[in-house]
Amino acid sequence: MTFDSETLSIRKPLWVALSDLFLDTELQEYDLAFIARKMHESGYSIDEIYDILMLEVFPVCIANLYFVAGEWAGFDENWVVNTILSAKRPNRFRRWMNNRHFWMIEKNWEDLVKRFNELQIK
Repeated sequence: MTFDSETLSIRKPLWVALSDLFLDTELQEYDLAFIARKMHESGYSIDEIYDILMLEVFPVCIANLYFVAGEWAGFDENWVVNTILSAKRPNRFRRWMNNRHFWMIEKNWEDLVKRFNELQIK
């Protein structure tokens, strides 16, 4: 994937924050608050953030939830960014598979949407 420098400067912190949804650990209140804040700071709408999650972050991070002892302390920021940048955009089959596995992060996503909307009101 290719992004201009301005887009990349906005996307990087958002990618890293959203990658926490795929850690092999239960996210705490402060984790969710941090991710929601990064979502808000990005300036993207919730629909745009959902697309970024599903088309850019989900494809490179979902495998971690399938490992018995997956990453739990946090993904390396450089790994997240470089892996997303070197990934191809998901094709229709991959998007369908991603949607079928969304249930794995759905509860946290719903909580993030609520928190994001609260931040938008302030």
